[in-house]
Amino acid sequence: MYGIINCLYSEKNQQAFEKLYLDSEPKEQMILRSTIAEAFKDCPRILESNGADWVLCTLASYHKSEDDTMRVYSGIMRHLKNFSIGLLTDDIKWKEINEIADCCLVGVSFFRKNLESKYQHKASPSPDYYSNAGAMAFSRLGFEDISSDFKGWTSFISKEMTND
Repeated sequence: MYGIINCLYSEKNQQAFEKLYLDSEPKEQMILRSTIAEAFKDCPRILESNGADWVLCTLASYHKSEDDTMRVYSGIMRHLKNFSIGLLTDDIKWKEINEIADCCLVGVSFFRKNLESKYQHKASPSPDYYSNAGAMAFSRLGFEDISSDFKGWTSFISKEMTND
């Protein structure tokens, strides 16, 4: 986040913001992050140098609990470099429930059109199948709020983080 505020504020204001941020409660910190995300909407140059900060600030603007936001953030960041969807590993073993939750969240959020095309043309499972599997996986992991709002999370991520 500090890389992003360098683009927004003068050095004096950066110090004031950092002090405000560090003196705030976790919920207030999430509000500050969402405010920064709003300030940088439609600013793609930020992603190159401050991608992780941008992702977290954007997720914070969904105004969900800090635990849920951080859980979704960690799942996205883990899959940005290496992503595969499905329930099996490359070794044809069942994926761990944690991995299924993250794969389904990232897959439906970022690759919905691709999943829909494979469903229609290649008899692959539908995006709804992956949404249901992801919601169930988050539920089993104890993230009931993410589970019950899985479609909301995927819609928000798709809207805010893709060009669709």
